[in-house]
Amino acid sequence: MVQKNGRLLILFFFISFSTWGQSYDVKCKNMPLNELLVELRGRYDLQFSYDDRLLSNYRVTLRQTYSSAAALLDDVISGLPLGWEKMGDVFVIFPVENPSLPTQYLIRGQILEKGSGEPLPFSHVVIDGHPLVTDLKGAFSYSARDDSLFDVKASHLGCYVLDTFLIAGSFHKLFLTPSVYSLPEIVVKDNLIERSVQIGQTSGLINLNSYIAGYLPGNGDNSVFNLLRLQPGITAAGEQPNDLIMWGSYEGTSRVTLDGITIWGLKNFNDNISAVNPFMVKSIDLFKGGYDATKEDLVGGIVRITGNTGNRSHTKLNFFANNQLVNGKVEIPISSKSSLIVASRRTFKNPFDADDIAINNLNSAENLKYRIDVVPDYWFGDFNIKYSLHGDNGNLFYISAMGASDNFKYNAYQERPRFIIHQEKYDKNKQGGASLYWSMNNGSGGRSHIKATWSELHSDYGIDRSIESIRFNILANRVDVKSQTMVREISLDYQYELAGNQLHQPAIGVEFFRNELNLTEDSSEVEYFSLSDAGNRIACFVQDEIFFAPRLTLKPGLRVNHSFFTGTTHIDPRFGVEWKPWSALKINMAWGSYHQFLIKSSLYDESGSFRYSWTLADEENVPVLRSQHFVAGAFWNQNNLSVSIEGYYKTVDGYTRFVRLRRINENVYDGEGRSYGVDVFVKKDLEDYNFWVSYTLGRSEELFPYFPEQDYRRAPHDQRHELKVAALARFLQKFHFSATYIYGSGFPLYSNYLSTNYIEPDYSRLDLALVYQFNFNKVKGEAGVSLLNALDHHNIKYSSFERIPLDQLNSIYVDAESVEFTPLVFVKVKF
Repeated sequence: MVQKNGRLLILFFFISFSTWGQSYDVKCKNMPLNELLVELRGRYDLQFSYDDRLLSNYRVTLRQTYSSAAALLDDVISGLPLGWEKMGDVFVIFPVENPSLPTQYLIRGQILEKGSGEPLPFSHVVIDGHPLVTDLKGAFSYSARDDSLFDVKASHLGCYVLDTFLIAGSFHKLFLTPSVYSLPEIVVKDNLIERSVQIGQTSGLINLNSYIAGYLPGNGDNSVFNLLRLQPGITAAGEQPNDLIMWGSYEGTSRVTLDGITIWGLKNFNDNISAVNPFMVKSIDLFKGGYDATKEDLVGGIVRITGNTGNRSHTKLNFFANNQLVNGKVEIPISSKSSLIVASRRTFKNPFDADDIAINNLNSAENLKYRIDVVPDYWFGDFNIKYSLHGDNGNLFYISAMGASDNFKYNAYQERPRFIIHQEKYDKNKQGGASLYWSMNNGSGGRSHIKATWSELHSDYGIDRSIESIRFNILANRVDVKSQTMVREISLDYQYELAGNQLHQPAIGVEFFRNELNLTEDSSEVEYFSLSDAGNRIACFVQDEIFFAPRLTLKPGLRVNHSFFTGTTHIDPRFGVEWKPWSALKINMAWGSYHQFLIKSSLYDESGSFRYSWTLADEENVPVLRSQHFVAGAFWNQNNLSVSIEGYYKTVDGYTRFVRLRRINENVYDGEGRSYGVDVFVKKDLEDYNFWVSYTLGRSEELFPYFPEQDYRRAPHDQRHELKVAALARFLQKFHFSATYIYGSGFPLYSNYLSTNYIEPDYSRLDLALVYQFNFNKVKGEAGVSLLNALDHHNIKYSSFERIPLDQLNSIYVDAESVEFTPLVFVKVKF
């Protein structure tokens, strides 16, 4: 019995060992799965159960050896909607249904202006509670799961808010009604209106309404800059004619663009003639600082003006005239999808009066008490043309071009007890530019654009100054300087933005820049200085908007620049946070690193006057500007009352200043600056009234090696306080009254480049306007009057103040651009 049991045990171990050691060798190529199982069944005596027709649809390629049948089957059905289970000795193969993925529903659309069909760029869209901003052509896209019906709210400054439901799958065109749009039969009531100013959406950003600008004082030709100067953080005191001072930025560190064309800055006067034709303006976006990686390379601020695209249904004519210039625009439909705009302005008289001549005491200080007001001779003209083509699915193509020129000059002459002062000065500027833009929406919700721009400035400057001694009958301290400047920029930009969803909104882009610069300067008809440079640069960025929580948004971005001119690469990380703890309150924070390659260097001459000239950073004589921005603010909006408070801190390294004490003594210094402060903005909107108050408390400081005390001192554009008040009212349906008041505590006027002593005249200006709207058949128009500086307060302009040194103690101050009380009467018609 024992012997028999031993034999059975040996047989059991032998069978077990044989089964454990079984291997399965499979070699097949593109074989139907049912045929492979038949082959395996015959070769290895395996038993299978399956649907022969189902498995014949799957083909398998294998070349492998397996240690078990289970491992073999796992590999055979890998990636197929099949499963297996062993029941006794039979391997049962059955179909497996994959869990269905949630359906993605895509909504795409475009925001347009009712009546004109103009795209409304950078409008705000809220889809199912999720906020979005449209692109330049007013397009948006958004994808979500499970629900094909979207709750959409669309708004644009100056338009009624649209609240509707949209179904996914088609391209939607949403038309917003402007608050100033004439409705002959329908009266819109109890609808919210996005008013004149939108602030607090993103750090440092202000959106401005071009509709309301036409009713401000000075509206005739300068609606853009008159509206800009009333915003917090934009310096209005000093009436800077060539540039905008934003959060303590130096001249040349901020940029104004129209359809992407750089407005280099003519010798225009912001209280009279704008550098941008208001007939061409659709929307204005102001970035004071802390902007994201998609924006260009500057250490100051950005004003982005988007132009009209023209009427595509019928020809429209617009005409404007005041007592200084005329302006005309025609919009011609080329087809149902395209249009052409042509606009031009010309001065027909010198905007300055002989009555402006006066001799006033500037200050009781002995070395600063004399001042000469002179009458400049001034001429200005510009021309704009733009062709636009609209696609069926919201695509947009346009070509925009502009040219402008002005000629500013004056002769100053004054007899003093011992001297006769002679000074002649001229400043001629010509600028031109063009842009090509092509923006596309694809079927997946992505949006891309290609933009090419060219802009160029030619400037001629000359000054001839002498002081004649009456006693000795000789000329002394002669200055004879002539300079020519040409600056040019060519750029090519490609950006792609993916469809937004509940998680994020990514975007990428690459840009190419070429800058060219020619500078020459003659002193007493001898070439003193000559420079010709050209440099190429490439930049790329990646940006994302991450919706971290329902009320928390993170905006990380990275911008990388490589300058072929300097051979250096600069990396600029930028980061923003937007938090909305509840519906009425929003908190924003931003930090960013910024570089600037085309800059303005300052020249401080022997008379104590500042001049600025474009230069191209080469990292040898002129360093690349480097800056960091820190911005934080809170915005509260409820019951048509808006309150915003925003603080900033900015540092800049690499300022270049030429200090010329005498013709043979000139040194170049690299300096640094910092600015910090807080903006407060309060706005109340009623049905026929708009009020707002903005206040800026700020400080701008600089440090250069030539300062005797080697400590930060007030920068030339530093101003501690600035208060601005604006009120607009409509009465009797057709009358619009507006008033603006600006107070500034003043800039420091140093007696000389070594002294720390200065005076600080304040700035005060009240402007008033009354506008009447009229309709005669098909002709619509406005007529009105503006009173600039209605109280005739004597103000000093920041960049025009020049010194003529008489001797070691006395200087004459020439305020060549000073305009006192100025009435402007205008008429504007369109048909």
